[in-house]
Amino acid sequence: MWLNTSYSHPDDLGPDRWDALMMSRAEYEAMVQERAERDKLAPKVGETAPDFEIERLTSAGRRSGEMFRLSTQLAEAPGRPIGLVFGSYT
Repeated sequence: MWLNTSYSHPDDLGPDRWDALMMSRAEYEAMVQERAERDKLAPKVGETAPDFEIERLTSAGRRSGEMFRLSTQLAEAPGRPIGLVFGSYT
């Protein structure tokens, strides 16, 4: 755990790992530093999620035109848990 992230310290990475990462030590350190700074602002486990609005996708992964706002869902069903699943298709 380096800089309070799950990333390995650069000194712990062997030559084969650097080849797999396809980045220099400086690029790696900058990426991890950026991630550490961003994570400082992220909600922690047990904290209330920030309000947001996002477009729902269809089951086929296409845009639906339908928007989802967290605060609206919470107001419509107070006390009811909401499961949020985030992912990336990149």
